[in-house]
Amino acid sequence: MNNKCKIVYIDDNKRYRERARNAFIESGYHCTLCSNGNDGLKKIYQEKPDVVITSVKLPDFTGEEVYTRFITDMRSKKIKNIPFIVLTENGEISRSKLYNIGFSACLAKPFRAKELLEFVEDVIVSHQIKMEEIYCWETIREAKDFLESVVESSIDSIITTDNRGIITYCNRASEEMLGFGFDEVVGKRASTFLLKGNSELLRISSILNKRSRLQNYKTIALAQDGRHISINLSISTMHNGNGKIIGALGISKEIGGENYSEYDNHESDRMISVVETAVAVNHAINNPLVPILGNAQFLLQDERFKDEDVRHRLRIIVKNALRIRDITQKLASITHPVTKEYLKGTRMLDIEASM
Repeated sequence: MNNKCKIVYIDDNKRYRERARNAFIESGYHCTLCSNGNDGLKKIYQEKPDVVITSVKLPDFTGEEVYTRFITDMRSKKIKNIPFIVLTENGEISRSKLYNIGFSACLAKPFRAKELLEFVEDVIVSHQIKMEEIYCWETIREAKDFLESVVESSIDSIITTDNRGIITYCNRASEEMLGFGFDEVVGKRASTFLLKGNSELLRISSILNKRSRLQNYKTIALAQDGRHISINLSISTMHNGNGKIIGALGISKEIGGENYSEYDNHESDRMISVVETAVAVNHAINNPLVPILGNAQFLLQDERFKDEDVRHRLRIIVKNALRIRDITQKLASITHPVTKEYLKGTRMLDIEASM
């Protein structure tokens, strides 16, 4: 226990004050003794102690009044979390009432010096733990409030769903974009607000299952008044503390322009063509590649081919055949084609980014 802890002890019984003095001072505490409530309050404001101990009965007013006057005084604003211990006589007052008022603990008289010391140390430790928990929850609440403020003030639509695609939250921008109120959006399936409905939701789910996120996905949302809203959508999966997927977070931005619908159709057709071509290429290459790889590996295992130059060439064939196989497998995994500049003015498919 910290030997610099300060204690204010309020009791009109001289014998108990002396007992408290001996217990605390001998253990390295700074202890201020008071014989009435008025003096006790003055010392509390002066000393700003770590704990206050007051008898339930005092010459001027009760221990309950000491606590009540303390917490209602403006001077106690910065020290209002000081724990108060009340000393009672057996059956003198209900402990539950004292706890409800705000006392941290109750100790019945008579008590020994050692008993008082151990009791107070337990209260101080318990109070520190309680204050840490309060601080933790306040920090979480402040972070939550801040995050909610950021989300609600975002100009982009933000929507979350559970694993079934049911919307669990939408921000103000989502309501404004779709024309629906919060209660009209939450609880509905996300496909309700997509032009292509369930088929597009299944496509998005398939992409997320493979790579956990989807960026700059162009699609069309449905507004309450029947308008088709062209949007650029980015989605990522959400996980709990154990890493299990619990839903998805979608952020979308409305794309202006009258020609978007035509552009989107062409873009979608192009994406479908690229994916279909990649699958066809994978199939077409794998058919002749399998026997090439198999025969090269078979010849390497044949002990009759002892010429090291021949075996070296066979290993080169196997190595490159395996490389081709890996590339074709990646082609078959393409879900959203992404290109990059290869030479000036020339673009090529970025296979890794497209998976």
